Amino acid sequence: MRKSDPLEMSSDVALAQEASQGDRRAQAIVARRVLPRVRKVARSLATSTADADDAAQHALLEVLRSCHTFRGDASLERWAARIATRAALRHLQRERKRSTAGEAALDEAPAIAPGPSLADDLPRGLRSYLGELPEAQRSALVLHHALGYSLDEVAELTDVSPNTVKGRLRLGLAALRKHVRREQRIGAPNTQTAEVAR
Repeated sequence: MRKSDPLEMSSDVALAQEASQGDRRAQAIVARRVLPRVRKVARSLATSTADADDAAQHALLEVLRSCHTFRGDASLERWAARIATRAALRHLQRERKRSTAGEAALDEAPAIAPGPSLADDLPRGLRSYLGELPEAQRSALVLHHALGYSLDEVAELTDVSPNTVKGRLRLGLAALRKHVRREQRIGAPNTQTAEVAR
C-alpha cells in the first residue's frame, strides 16, 4: 500500500467537499477515481454479474452522498471502499430478502482476473462454492480474504463482534473444505476445465 502524500490528502478533502456541495465536475472526478474499488467490492460480494452491477451503482451513489464525511484520514479510494462495502452489503441483503427465487449463475465473471492458483484444481469455480454458504459466512470470507479487511474492520463493516467474525470465517472455511473434498472424492468433473476445452 502506498503512503499518502499530505498535499494530495488535503486536495482530496477539498475535492470531496466540492462534490458534497453539488459541484458536478468534482463529483465526476471522485466517481472516476473510486469506481474501480467500488466495482471490485461489489463483484466480490455479489453472487452474479447483475447483482454486482446493481450493488456497484448503489454503492457509488452512497459514496457520492457521503463525500461530506471524508476527512482525509485514509486515501479517498480506501475511504470509498469502506463506504461501498457497507452500501453493497445492505443492498444485497435487501435484494435477497425481496427475491425468493434461486440465486443466478455464480460463475459468470470472476472477481479477480484468473491466473494459475489452487482454485484451478477445484471441481467447480470458487464463486459456486461461496454461493452455497450462508450469506454471513460468505461475506466474512470475501471481506477478509479477497478484499483484505482485518478482523476488526470486517466486524465494524458487518456490525458484529470480532469473535463472531472469527466464527464465521472458521465455519465458512470448514464448509468450503467439506464441499470440495466431497466432490473430489466422488470424482465430480472439473467444470472449469470442461468450459475451457469447449
